[in-house]
Amino acid sequence: MAETKKIQPDLSFIRGVMAAGGDTVNKCYQCATCSVVCPLSTEDSPFPRKEMLWAQWGLADKIAGDADVWLCHQCGDCSAYCPRDAKPGDVLGAIRINAIKHYAEPKALADLLSNTAGVLGTVIAAFVVWYIVAFLWSLHTGIKFPFPDGEVNYHHYFTFIPIDIVVLPIVGLVVWASYKGVTNFWADISKGSGIVSYTGTGPHPPLGILFTKYGIPAFQEILSHKRFEECGQTAERAKGHKLLLWSFIMLFIVTTVVFILNDIIYVPFLHEEFTPMPQWNPIKIFANIAAIMLVVGAWLIIKMRKQKTAEGVLKSSEQDWILVWLIFSVGATGIAAELFRLMNIGGIAYPTYILHLATVVTLFLAVPYSKFAHLLYRTTAYVYQRYEDDMKAGKAGFGLEVPVNPVGPPPAEEEKTEESEEPKEEKS
Repeated sequence: MAETKKIQPDLSFIRGVMAAGGDTVNKCYQCATCSVVCPLSTEDSPFPRKEMLWAQWGLADKIAGDADVWLCHQCGDCSAYCPRDAKPGDVLGAIRINAIKHYAEPKALADLLSNTAGVLGTVIAAFVVWYIVAFLWSLHTGIKFPFPDGEVNYHHYFTFIPIDIVVLPIVGLVVWASYKGVTNFWADISKGSGIVSYTGTGPHPPLGILFTKYGIPAFQEILSHKRFEECGQTAERAKGHKLLLWSFIMLFIVTTVVFILNDIIYVPFLHEEFTPMPQWNPIKIFANIAAIMLVVGAWLIIKMRKQKTAEGVLKSSEQDWILVWLIFSVGATGIAAELFRLMNIGGIAYPTYILHLATVVTLFLAVPYSKFAHLLYRTTAYVYQRYEDDMKAGKAGFGLEVPVNPVGPPPAEEEKTEESEEPKEEKS
């Protein structure tokens, strides 16, 4: 008699997918049209047909260990050709939102930063905290609060000391949560891909080789946005996403350089501040270009989402709008704070600067807890795809080329026989 396996659906997972914009999942009747049009689909992995089935059955664990979910860029082609209007692209987007919550630690922050009220509340709370810190710092410096006398200078409110006191603990939390999420995700997709032995363990490539052989090519593809540009229904999305990606990279470079120059070199050794920089300073010019790219990229995505949502090509969830408007707010408040400083309007400049700091902190805190976590999990999926392909082909190149057995104990080695030896002649 054939063995049977009882499936225990995760109803909370199904409800979460439907609430996040995947409410069309139950329309799917497994015709596989989506898998025919999707370039990610292969004979061995009919994407996204299998994910639609798993979502209908509530198999959260199966989907959690599926890297294909993150290789999907929600191009909209599968939704455009679906005869049942099940919108697989929207369902996959909703699955990713739930996956982020699944890997988030602590999960309360994911719940907080996944809705508009929570994000606005976080921005307001951060705004208040920054003002309290500014007040306490004014008691130490003796500078007038809330509007210092003289030319507008944001260092009248903060030097690097109070900023670091607030920001560094948040950085520590974000780094820890990101590490936990990525490592748990890697473990799940390792099990789901079959690159796991019967003991439940899998090969672990050295970090150096993992980075050079698989990480660098993955990063190069991400920087080029090649897969975004190959989308059919939403190909124009690539321009806005690319502007955002490069602006974040540029702003990260600026922040790192200014931190090193100001906090490590100028203040300790020269006893003076490196900032504010003059407008002609190359670092300042670089930062201003990045800020403009950030605002333009976010605005292009907002326009694209409005248009494609109206056309029915994709469905924009609350989390989609939260992230793109938060990014836009970071860029807009940053540019506004600089303009008001140059115009020397202290009554507007200082509150705008505090609001900018509040949006920056909220956006950074959202990295492992909101849709911003695509940066983490999609990158991990890119790296793992290359690693898995090499492992299955026996070309990994770090001493782990022997195939592993994902279903049972390894086959016993065949005993070698000495068939080459000639039989001895019997004595008469």
